[in-house]
Amino acid sequence: MFFVSGFCGLLYQIIWLRIAFASFGIIAPILSVVISVFMLGLSLGSWAGGKCIPFLKKKVNLSAIIFYGLAEIVIGLGAFVVPHLFTFGETLLLPLGEVNSTKYLFFSALILGASIFPFCFAMGTTYPFMMSFVQESKLGERTSFSFLYLANGIGATLGTIITTVFLVEKLGLSNTLSFGAFGNFSLAIICLVK
Repeated sequence: MFFVSGFCGLLYQIIWLRIAFASFGIIAPILSVVISVFMLGLSLGSWAGGKCIPFLKKKVNLSAIIFYGLAEIVIGLGAFVVPHLFTFGETLLLPLGEVNSTKYLFFSALILGASIFPFCFAMGTTYPFMMSFVQESKLGERTSFSFLYLANGIGATLGTIITTVFLVEKLGLSNTLSFGAFGNFSLAIICLVK
């Protein structure tokens, strides 16, 4: 499962970056904002997920795998929501003038950040949610984090390569996002049906 999650995460980063370039301009600040917000969302999501999962499990008496499945649904929804938010943001920015003006860059950073942060935050929650599930199920606790991290890292690496070399060329941006969403929704179904 974590292989697919890593694959989809990097797929989104690549596609969202390409759509951001198309919507807001191919300039270094746009690249910096997308990558920075992506990493900020991952780190804050991981921190918050780790802090909240013990409370959530106790409060609603559900397995951590349910929360993992719900996070995958949120991530998959980002495949469809983010491009529309970028388009809406682009229409707001058009009257602001030149692409390299301070005002344009400031507001484009706000729009980009607000558009992708919630979904990156959800991606960050997947580590603590899955680790909590592994602890619940007693599946080789000593090495489980290493194997989860390895699977996610390999998935992310292959997601980067396959997305840039094959998926975008054969499917286009929109269908590649749908492919990623299919992966996230499939993981969610597996988790929620257990």
